[in-house]
Amino acid sequence: MINDLNQLKIFYITSNLESVSKAANKLCISQPAVSQNIKNLETEIGFPLFIRTNKGVKLTNEGKEIYNYCKTIFKQVDLLNQTLQDLSTLEAGILNIGASDTICKYYLIDILKQFEEKYPKIRYRVTNCTTNESLNLLKNHDVDIAFIHTPIINKSFSYLNCLKLHDVFVCSYDFDDSNIKHLADLMKYRILLLEETSHSRKALDNNLLKYNVLLKPKFELASLDLLIEFCKKNMGIICVAKEYIEDELKNKELKIINIKEQLEPRHIAVCYNNEYISNTAKKLLDYINFS
Repeated sequence: MINDLNQLKIFYITSNLESVSKAANKLCISQPAVSQNIKNLETEIGFPLFIRTNKGVKLTNEGKEIYNYCKTIFKQVDLLNQTLQDLSTLEAGILNIGASDTICKYYLIDILKQFEEKYPKIRYRVTNCTTNESLNLLKNHDVDIAFIHTPIINKSFSYLNCLKLHDVFVCSYDFDDSNIKHLADLMKYRILLLEETSHSRKALDNNLLKYNVLLKPKFELASLDLLIEFCKKNMGIICVAKEYIEDELKNKELKIINIKEQLEPRHIAVCYNNEYISNTAKKLLDYINFS
């Protein structure tokens, strides 16, 4: 029965070099220490492992059998050490991310493209889901980090704001918005909003309640991209982060309605579970510029 793996290592190195003195030099220990460890191992297993010669040592038949096992064991140890090194330097590893389609499209894809260029051997698993679903995945440690829309309050998570968002009401470029001066005026018009259960919709509704405004949408859609397309077709007014429609504003497909009251800004934030954060996730957090 073998109880000391260090003895196996000394035996393995000595076998490779066929010399006690060379093994001692490689292991940075004395020759007597090498000889004593081998002797202890032979006593423990009950048979000799080496034939001592004037030129060094040679394996016995039994020693060759043991050596073949050691060769496999220490090759796996070398691979393990290399893997540990790779994980430490991000030469290997996987990063699990939770994020909505909107955040992926308008923010995350550019971040990951730049990060992947710096650490090309990292693998990624991105789960596209809502903010609430992303937080549930994070809670259960099914993702390493989650990119979400604020506001969120959960003391189990830490949050870092990545991108500040300014929500505005917009309409088709050809739409006559001249009579819309206040948020309350919107109640007279056709409004398109995200589904009532979505995190962004709830944040908007709460924001509007501060001005005693309750919007009853003509259409409720699950996708922000669809909302934008409906709005471009002059199907109604939508609320969207200005940062998400830069191209549409530039191309004069949409325009911002000049409303006196401004909605409170929010953020795309990255959050992680306070119980644990992976090394790859830490590296990504170090890479991001936070607002």
